Amino acid sequence: MAISYFDPKFPDIVIKSLFQKYDTDNSGILDRKELSSLLEDDLGLTTRQVDVYFHLLDRDGNAKISPDELCTWLRSNERFKMVNDKSRFYAVYKAVDMFKKYDKDGSQYISFEELKGLLFEHGRNIDVKSAFNSMDQDGNRKISFPEFLKWLISVKLY
Repeated sequence: MAISYFDPKFPDIVIKSLFQKYDTDNSGILDRKELSSLLEDDLGLTTRQVDVYFHLLDRDGNAKISPDELCTWLRSNERFKMVNDKSRFYAVYKAVDMFKKYDKDGSQYISFEELKGLLFEHGRNIDVKSAFNSMDQDGNRKISFPEFLKWLISVKLY
């Protein structure tokens, strides 16, 4: 019986080889285009699904996926829950759309000013500084998608 990339018994070296196959510029990371190729070609995901997974995999918001981030995701129980649960996928897809809308400079982060615009547009009369500080869990003065998603779930804006 064949085992898949997702089996914990599958050697890490094989996943790293898969990673290297798609790391076409040999940078040691996968950018959006390279990850799209991997997810669409090897895993059969759609472009829309790739967009959501790119944001979920990019834990630090640097628009780059490391071999460890990919390996951890492939081995996790969460890896395809978004795809299989249509309502959950739709909610996260809408969150990605909202994040991209307010990430005006395309930095993969939401700045203080961008958050101020989001809160104003949604009629939220709250202290922007407090909201920003509570969302910025790693203290880097910018909000990554995972930080944004956690906050969005708690306030239910959409």
